[in-house]
Amino acid sequence: MTTLADLSANVYKAGPTWDHTTYQYYIQLKYGDKSWEVAKRFSEFDTLLQSLASNRFGGLPKLPAKTLLGSPMDQAAIDARKEQLRILLQDLLLRPDTRTCAAMRQFLDVPGHVEEEVRQIQPTPLRSFEDPRFGVSGICVAPDAQLVMVTHEDSTHLSRLGRVWSVVEPDELGALHLWARNGDTSWKRSFSQTYGIKVRSLCWEPETRQIFVGLEDGKIEVFELKPGEVKPEATVALELHHKSPVTHLSVSSRRLLSVGFDTAMRVIDVRTRELRCGGRLLKRLRSEMDYLTSCHLDDANDRALIGTSGGDVFILDISQNPPNFLHTVEMGTKPVSDMAPTQENLLVAHSDCIAALTLAPRGEESSITRLGNYRVKHLHESEVSILSVEAAVQRDLVFGGYSDGSIAVWSMRATEAVLVLQGHQCDVTRLVWVEEPPWGPVLYSGGGDGKVTTWNLNGSAEDFASWAPASAVNLFDRGFSALGPQDNDPALSAFEPSFDSVPARLGGYSDPFTLGESRRVNPQALKTEDSDSDNELVDAFH
Repeated sequence: MTTLADLSANVYKAGPTWDHTTYQYYIQLKYGDKSWEVAKRFSEFDTLLQSLASNRFGGLPKLPAKTLLGSPMDQAAIDARKEQLRILLQDLLLRPDTRTCAAMRQFLDVPGHVEEEVRQIQPTPLRSFEDPRFGVSGICVAPDAQLVMVTHEDSTHLSRLGRVWSVVEPDELGALHLWARNGDTSWKRSFSQTYGIKVRSLCWEPETRQIFVGLEDGKIEVFELKPGEVKPEATVALELHHKSPVTHLSVSSRRLLSVGFDTAMRVIDVRTRELRCGGRLLKRLRSEMDYLTSCHLDDANDRALIGTSGGDVFILDISQNPPNFLHTVEMGTKPVSDMAPTQENLLVAHSDCIAALTLAPRGEESSITRLGNYRVKHLHESEVSILSVEAAVQRDLVFGGYSDGSIAVWSMRATEAVLVLQGHQCDVTRLVWVEEPPWGPVLYSGGGDGKVTTWNLNGSAEDFASWAPASAVNLFDRGFSALGPQDNDPALSAFEPSFDSVPARLGGYSDPFTLGESRRVNPQALKTEDSDSDNELVDAFH
C-alpha cells in the first residue's frame, strides 16, 4: 500500500477552455516513473472542497474569492488565482488524510496512473453514545469496569443565565450517564441521573472505584462503584466552591484537585475526603474578571498545575497547607482550556493551538520553557478556539478538539496537523485516548451536539507522514526541536430514542440557540464576600 507521500504536483499554467468562456488550470503530476497532467476549472476545485467537507474532513483551506462578473480574464488576475490554487492544492496534499481520500485521488486522476492500492487513514466512527438534550462536559473511560462515563450540560443561550434561568423555567440542565459493555460487545445505559443545574466536570479514580462529579452550584458529588456492579451509589456531596461552578477536576489514587469560578483550588484525600490544602488565587490573576479554567494534578511531585481564563498556568506545591506558589507560565491572553501530560512534557490547549511545555523537576519550575505550538493552518483564533487536548504517548500523537467541531491530529515531532476530522457539529469539549485492546486503540470525543463518538485510528507512523514540495524541510527528520516557537505563525447509537436528525458534517448547528465563542457567565456575579487570602479554608465543608 502507498500513502502517496512521494507524489509531486504543481499548478504550472492557466489557459482558456475550448469555448473561451472561462479558464482552466493545468496540474503537472509525477509519481515514481510515471508523469501525467490534468486540467481543472475553478468550479471543479470548489466541488472538490465541498466533497471533502461533506465527508467529515475539517480544517480545509478556503477557496480564493470569486469574481462578481464571471471568471477573471486579465492576465494578472489569472496568474494570481493560479498561485492561490497552487497553494490550496499543496495544503491538501500536505495532509495524509486529504491526500489519500477518494475525492482527491479522483480529482488528480491517480487511479489511472498509480496501480498500487492507496491506504486511506481518515478515522472511522465505531459507535456513539448520545444525549441530544445537552452538550458533553466530561468523559471517563474505564475498561476494567466495562464502563464509559459521560456528564452533560445544557449549552444553549438561555441556559447561560444559570440559576436565574432555572428559576424562570425549571428544567433539566445536566446529566450523568454510565454506559456498560455487555459480554456480546453490545452497549446499554446502566445508570442515569439528571440535574436541575449544569454538570461541569467529571473524573474517575480506579483504585477506590469512585466517580467525582463537579456541579454548577459548587458541590462535588461522589459515587462509589462496587466491584462487578455497573450502577454506582451516591455517597456524599462535598461543598468546596461556595456555590460557584466547579470548572475542572483532576484525580490520582491519593488526592482530588478541584478548581472553581470562585478562584479557589482545593485538594482532598480521596479515601477520607478530608481537605488537605486549598486557597483563593484571586491575587494571582491578571484581572478581577479572570477565573480558573482547568487543572492537572502532578501527584508524584506534589504539584498542582492550574490554568486561568487570562492565559496563565500557575504551579503550586500542594505538599503543605496552605499551598506554596512556585511559578507562573504565561501562555498568552486567551484562556487555558485543557492540559494533558506526556512522558516528559505538558500539553496546554489555549487560543487556537496546543503549546508543548517542558515539565521541569520539582524545585526547578522557573526553568520550564515552551518548546513550540501545534497548530492547524486553516483554523485561526479569529474563527475558532481549542477546547480540549489528549496524547497517545505510545504512538507519538497529539489530539486537539476545536469549537467548530473539528478534531486535529499531530505527530509529536511536527507542528502542522496531519489529519483534521469534522467530528461533531460544534465544541469538541473532551478527548480520551485508549491504547490497550480489547477497547483500543481508539479515540473518544465528546461534543456540543451531545454525542460521545468512538473513532478508529489504525494508521502507522508511515501513514501519518506529511507530503511536502521538494524544497521543503521534512520536520520528521528534525526531531521534537522542530516545534520551535510558533507564536506568530500565520454506528451503534446507544441512547434510546435517537433524536439525531441532522448529520454532523459541515460544522453547522441546527439548534436555534447557536453557540457563540463564550460559554461562561460573569465570574464576579458568582463570587461571594468571603476572604480572598491564599489560606482561605472557611466553610469548605458544610
